[in-house]
Amino acid sequence: MRRLGCGCLSTLFLVAFLVAGTAWMAQGVFQSPDLSPVSFAAADGLRAQQKVFDLVGRSVSTRTSRSVVLSEREINAFLARHLAEVADIPVMGAIAHLDGNGVFDLAVRLPTRVVLAETPFGGILDVSPTPWGDRLLWLRLRARARVEPAMTGSRRFLRLDVERFYLGRTRLPAIVHRLVLSPMTLRLLSWPLPAGIDDVKVEREHVVIKAGG
Repeated sequence: MRRLGCGCLSTLFLVAFLVAGTAWMAQGVFQSPDLSPVSFAAADGLRAQQKVFDLVGRSVSTRTSRSVVLSEREINAFLARHLAEVADIPVMGAIAHLDGNGVFDLAVRLPTRVVLAETPFGGILDVSPTPWGDRLLWLRLRARARVEPAMTGSRRFLRLDVERFYLGRTRLPAIVHRLVLSPMTLRLLSWPLPAGIDDVKVEREHVVIKAGG
């Protein structure tokens, strides 16, 4: 009986530990990311859009290699204005830090329902209160950007290879993003590029976009 009592007590402690750990993780999930926002103005977004428009337009009329540089401010303004449209998901906020060598941090604010839909964890939404599913959380990725070579006549895509993955401030193994993110949210890892764009290089605090090469 004494051994049984000890075993039951150990089980209770284990359950309590797991519950406490889950609660701690859930609390971290809904916290803002440890990534400071980048200040920008509406003019930064318009300027970035015009640079890309001019680059693509000129690449159609000439085969000469051309490039434009977008600052970190312009990138953040561009994402705030166009990321929801490009990824076709309801983005409620975005932060990008450009670290260089092809690597950058991207934090995106989305409704929990969008993040978990059609995943093994989506069932949680069916038994949770509606406001919980509508609660906004920050998804943060540290990723390496690369342009996939285009097949003949096809469109190029900017692919993001995830190196670090966070929900809020809770860091999870990078591979977990394939399990916990919905197919809709995974669109953030593949961005269609305008026709004529050949390469995108992430450098420190700026991005170089090339066309006509």
